Amino acid sequence: MTLIRDAFCSPGQRIDRKTSSFGLHFADGSPIPGTDIQSSSWVTQAEARATPDAAAHRIFGPVLFGGSVDKQFGFVLLNALGRLPALEGLPPETTLFFAAKPQARPPSYAVVPLILRALGVRNPILIGQGGLWFDTLHLAPDLFSEATGCRAQPGFYDWIDQRWPVDQPPDPAISVYVTRTALGPEAGRFACEDHLETLLAQQGYQIFVPEQHSIAEQVAMFQRAGRLIFAEGSAVHLFSLVRRPGQISAVIHRRPELPAVMLAQMADRAGEPTRAVNVIADVFWPPRRGDHLGLSVLDFAALGRELAAMGLIDAQGWQAPSEAMVQASLRAGLKEGDPLLTRAERAGWLRQLREKKGKP
Repeated sequence: MTLIRDAFCSPGQRIDRKTSSFGLHFADGSPIPGTDIQSSSWVTQAEARATPDAAAHRIFGPVLFGGSVDKQFGFVLLNALGRLPALEGLPPETTLFFAAKPQARPPSYAVVPLILRALGVRNPILIGQGGLWFDTLHLAPDLFSEATGCRAQPGFYDWIDQRWPVDQPPDPAISVYVTRTALGPEAGRFACEDHLETLLAQQGYQIFVPEQHSIAEQVAMFQRAGRLIFAEGSAVHLFSLVRRPGQISAVIHRRPELPAVMLAQMADRAGEPTRAVNVIADVFWPPRRGDHLGLSVLDFAALGRELAAMGLIDAQGWQAPSEAMVQASLRAGLKEGDPLLTRAERAGWLRQLREKKGKP
């Protein structure tokens, strides 16, 4: 751990949609090594010589730089925990400082204390974009984040296991399906997830809705179950932090490609890696901008075969939804008259949208 006195934070300037010159600097304005942000949504390139803001607020007392945060649950799990083991050697009043990507309308960061308090971290939390002086700034090695490829460095999982301890092995009699249906039909999803829930319930699976449970309850379920199937989503990141030997787990794609950081994390802990099950037959989009809003059609017959081969289900009685069920599910959440767009149609729709806004 490194101690720096009279450091300051510079908001910097926007370089492009993903990059800014935000940085942490020594008192002489030079950038502090090891404090740049390298994530999927934000990359920083600190100025070679920054000037502190004359109106900067001064933070007295010990501060630990915790990395970066966002409004997204998964982003915080992936980028805001890797330096926290250093808290074990710091005073309890140490403030956790997290950097946040500059945005026109700063979002709510309510998920940050939610996760940290669930880990038993009670320190004050400061989220900022610049204009800060630090009386005493502590820097610690990043043991886990997108910058490490979401592969943990030694000591990180020991810290996680101390915070979320277990005293019994996973129970092979407990089977859990972690669903996304509670997010509603406008979220990115695959068609007929309700039909999949019915099939898995017939196989003895509990249908687990993470949004309806505290983080502590989610962790307890993910540690206890012997068999787990996930609809691709941020719950996979939480499970991957606590996955244990003896568990069999799978993630069903809702997008043709899983993020590289998710794939890395799924195999990072000891035990059987979480398997990716990609049986997407087709993908459509609503007339909305987000790439993450795709609607996938699954090959249910292939899904049943793959899950059975992994020992997660008995394929007897497994049935695909009807075409009418698939079409009804795809159109759920669309406004009247909205089209379902193929990949090629969506590319044209996005191009027209950019032209209307005067963008190239």
